[in-house]
Amino acid sequence: MENVRMVVEEAARLYEQKTFIYYKEKEISFQEVNNLTNKTANAFLAAGIKKGDRVGIMLLNRPEFLYIWFGLNKIGASMVPLNTALTPYEVEYQLNHSESKMFITGKDHQEILSRLWNKCPLLERVILLDSGVKPERGELFEKFMGNQPVDLREIEIKVNDEAAILYTSGTTGNPKGCIEDQFYYLNTGKMYAREHLITAEDRILTPLPLFHMNAQTLSVMGALLTGAGLILIDRFHSNTWWEEIRKKKATIFHYLGVIPAILMALPGKEGDFNPTTLFGVGAGVPKDIHEIFEKRFNAQLLEVFGSTEAGGGGAFFTGKRLRDRKVGTASFGRVLPEVEAKIVDDEGKEVPYGQVGELVTRSSDPHNPRKGYFHGYLKDPEATEKVWENGWFHTGDFCKRDAEGYFYFVDRKKDMVRRSGENISSSEVEGVILLHPKVRDVAVIPVPDKLRVEEVKAYIVTREGEDIKPEEVIEWCEERLAYFKIPRYIEFRMDLPKTETQKIQKAVLKKEKDDLTKGCWDRTAHMKLKREKK
Repeated sequence: MENVRMVVEEAARLYEQKTFIYYKEKEISFQEVNNLTNKTANAFLAAGIKKGDRVGIMLLNRPEFLYIWFGLNKIGASMVPLNTALTPYEVEYQLNHSESKMFITGKDHQEILSRLWNKCPLLERVILLDSGVKPERGELFEKFMGNQPVDLREIEIKVNDEAAILYTSGTTGNPKGCIEDQFYYLNTGKMYAREHLITAEDRILTPLPLFHMNAQTLSVMGALLTGAGLILIDRFHSNTWWEEIRKKKATIFHYLGVIPAILMALPGKEGDFNPTTLFGVGAGVPKDIHEIFEKRFNAQLLEVFGSTEAGGGGAFFTGKRLRDRKVGTASFGRVLPEVEAKIVDDEGKEVPYGQVGELVTRSSDPHNPRKGYFHGYLKDPEATEKVWENGWFHTGDFCKRDAEGYFYFVDRKKDMVRRSGENISSSEVEGVILLHPKVRDVAVIPVPDKLRVEEVKAYIVTREGEDIKPEEVIEWCEERLAYFKIPRYIEFRMDLPKTETQKIQKAVLKKEKDDLTKGCWDRTAHMKLKREKK
């Protein structure tokens, strides 16, 4: 299979009326998905979207996301999926940076539509997916679709043609757009299906958002390539999680570390939830609950490792359906045959087993060390070359390796916060807070959190003679940052520790005390107090 179109059409030929998508009470077959995808592709062609064009998508998990994605890729166009938590400021940036010609969203985000016309000059059309809600400007999806035919003309699409621009938080400034080709999707999905022994008898449940590479490359492509069912839910709901698994007969689910942690807090005892053995694929499960979770819920959790840039090129799976796992160790397994990996020091020299260093990877193909990876950061060749220093992809993660070849996550080397599966750029949050006229200096760091792995803490120095309340900072951030990027903790300081060159010493801040959350303003506690007073 050389492109997404071929995979979708082959799946329709092989599995026909077998259910591909389970969504709420709907069951949609492989053949229906192919037909609806073709109609969507024809609608794009009729609207003037052609090979090489980009279309922004901002949707919660729903089947139409797949029709739009596959429809674009079938004509050689590219999707630009946007995080549904983004503010209008962030949406404007990503649409303009990607030079998207069209934007598609649902009623949940229709308030964004009116401002895009004046802020995004390259945007030609704006589509609202939900019927019954007439946008002030733009058009409804059903009108856009019209009566398009099922037959789709042939369009030459190569395996290395662009399929998507996926935005990911970098260590500096605005998010970076990762250029992903069609091979990126086919390769990662194939490796996932092979290593986890996915078959047409499986049903894969994902609560993870379709705008992230995880759900795209593993859940969707894994099901598409094997004939497995895909159970889509709009988001994770702890109170209906096990009911959904039983009702839809899921055999595999995807998770982030916060999901097992939340489920562990559910009332009930061992045996109350899941009568059949389940297989979970994800990352970040707290080490102290890993084994306890498996026993309580009869569900075996497999830790994996990857990134938006690396895709299948960053593939570490214990593999072959749970063989040789190391439960509760933060091990994400051994590297697969398609990939080479090592742990290096700051000078790029490999370190001995057991010693911590940065994880670097590359393809094992001697002729193409970047095979399976992203093509580069959109409009940022310098950042692309930097991350590929010395011919290896630098993950920005501190890891270690044992003598058996198992890799273990230790910490982040990047200036990032990892909150509930989202990578947050400290500098992006700092940049927003610094725009406030009362703020002179700011430093943002991660602080440990049992539920969400890490939380965002901001140290703020006000301008001379100015006074600012924490609520004022939060209100400022809410207008400019997605909710998950907004600091939970705020600490005001007279000054911040700096080097002779005036660079803030975050390492000093991180070591000031054992509990960095003590003695500072806590947004969660503040909101709880407000609710209690009501």
